[in-house]
Amino acid sequence: MSLLDQFVRPDLAPLLLIVPLAGLLLAVIDRWRRRRVRLTLGPRAALLIPGFSRARRRTGRFLFLGAICLLVIAAMQPRWGSGAGTIAPRGADIVICLDVSRSMLARDVAPSRLLRAKREIRALAGRARGDRLGLVVFAGEARLLVPLTKDRRAFVELADQADPLIVPRGGTDLGAALLTALSAFSGKSGGARTIVLLTDGDDLEGRGLSVAKTCGERGIPVHAVGFGSARGARIPVTEAGREVFITDPAGNEVVSALDDPGLRRIADSTGGKFTVVADARPTLLELYEDHITPLVRRTFLAAERRERENRFQWPLLLAFVLLLSDLVLCAKRS
Repeated sequence: MSLLDQFVRPDLAPLLLIVPLAGLLLAVIDRWRRRRVRLTLGPRAALLIPGFSRARRRTGRFLFLGAICLLVIAAMQPRWGSGAGTIAPRGADIVICLDVSRSMLARDVAPSRLLRAKREIRALAGRARGDRLGLVVFAGEARLLVPLTKDRRAFVELADQADPLIVPRGGTDLGAALLTALSAFSGKSGGARTIVLLTDGDDLEGRGLSVAKTCGERGIPVHAVGFGSARGARIPVTEAGREVFITDPAGNEVVSALDDPGLRRIADSTGGKFTVVADARPTLLELYEDHITPLVRRTFLAAERRERENRFQWPLLLAFVLLLSDLVLCAKRS
């Protein structure tokens, strides 16, 4: 913490330059006056004029300049000591980015990647008391489905309704998801900010890592929860009342695999955590307990402190004392 951080108005610090400038001006004036007196009265001027004392004049100038300095410091409003107010701890602001692309319909995670992601979200909402939750759904584009809210019931209901049809454009754009999540924090004053990606990581646009670095620069960690397996799985869809699997233009069935390295790079670039969903373990809930809750404690509970009080009265009082002393000294000289 710099010295200027101890003031409410550090922008007034340049006014302190008035003190040396005023001192220089007064010194020039004193020298000019002494020269005029000597030219008029000669070398015996000090004996002929009562109170012609260089030491007293210097003392008076010191008192006057000190008073000016203290008045500027009082205007800057110095702070020290303790007041009565405290910073109360707050919960976290957590934006969940849920991948609703068709690859999330794959069943290498039971019952499917998307249904398991919704189950993880419900478990988090049941535990995240005092936190604000937001939801971004994305595929080839992203939209903010639930702004940050403490209404966990509405949050869960809207999350349960998310499916591939909710985002018209197909594909997977992790960059768009993270940018939308960042916009959810804009103008919001809350607790520690965190983004959580729930996805298989198939970043077709290839800009997830660059946007993640922007999140990290703003102090927002991105945690990534991977759904799927390295081996991958076919993607089932329903056509004409029967289940078929998505095929590529050549007629081959598309196999979607978890992009483990890509998601790990995104999390690491922001100081976040990457983890893969296990069969039964509540992965998102463990991430919340092990990484998000400690962040809240570090940001607010450990930062709970007493505010420094404004102490402008003290330099103002000292400035008044110096000016009064200067007046008394001037009266003695006269």
